[in-house]
Amino acid sequence: MAESIDVVDELGRPLGARDRAAAHRAGDWHRVFHLLVVAQRADGPVAVLQRRAATKVVFPGLLDLTATGHLAAGERPVDGVRELREELGVDLDPAALVSLGVRRVVDDTPEGRNRELVHVHLALDDRPLSAYRPDPTEVDAVVELPLEAGLDLVHGRRPTVECHAVEVGRPPTSRLVTVADLVPEPAAATIAGEGSPGGGYWGVLLVMAVRLAGGDDRLAI
Repeated sequence: MAESIDVVDELGRPLGARDRAAAHRAGDWHRVFHLLVVAQRADGPVAVLQRRAATKVVFPGLLDLTATGHLAAGERPVDGVRELREELGVDLDPAALVSLGVRRVVDDTPEGRNRELVHVHLALDDRPLSAYRPDPTEVDAVVELPLEAGLDLVHGRRPTVECHAVEVGRPPTSRLVTVADLVPEPAAATIAGEGSPGGGYWGVLLVMAVRLAGGDDRLAI
C-alpha cells in the first residue's frame, strides 16, 4: 500500500497529500521525525541508537538515532513517536518529547531528490536495552553510546568508543564504535539552521543530549 505524506513548502505550510515515492521523485518538501532517547546509567548518560538492518535501502548496517521516519499525511510532529513502537517495540508518551526545532535538509538518495523539514526531538527514558524489541526488518541491534565519549568520537578526539549493545537474537554484548559506524552527514546536502560548532548533526545532538541529561534547558538545533 502506498504511503501518503503531506507535501509542504520550505516554510512548512501544507500544500496537500502525495504518495511518498512520487514526492521524492518530484523533490517535494515534506516532514520527517527524528528522536534521540537519552538514558541515565550508572556510568553516566547514554544515547540509545538503533543499528539499521542490513536489508535497508538507505544506510544499511549503520547506527542511527533511536527512531526516525516520515510523518504520514495528517500527522503532527509529535505523532512521529509511533516510529519508536514500529521500529523498536516500545511506547513513549508524546508528552515526554522535547522539541529541538526543525532542520532543513536537501540531498540526493536512492529514492530521488530529498527535501526534508526534520522535526528533531530528544526524550529522557531510562528503560534498559533489554526492554527494546526491534523489528528485525528495520533494526538489527540497539546500542548505548556514552554521551561524553560520543562527543569525543564525532570531534575526532578518539578513534573508538566501547558501547553496550543488544543484537537481535543474541545475548547482550559490547562493541567498538567508530565514526564510520554512524549514519553520515549527507554527502551533498544543503543544511540550514544547525548552528553547529563542529561535529555536524551528531555533534549538535550529543551536546543537546548532555544538556538535557544535566537539567539544562538551553535546547535547540
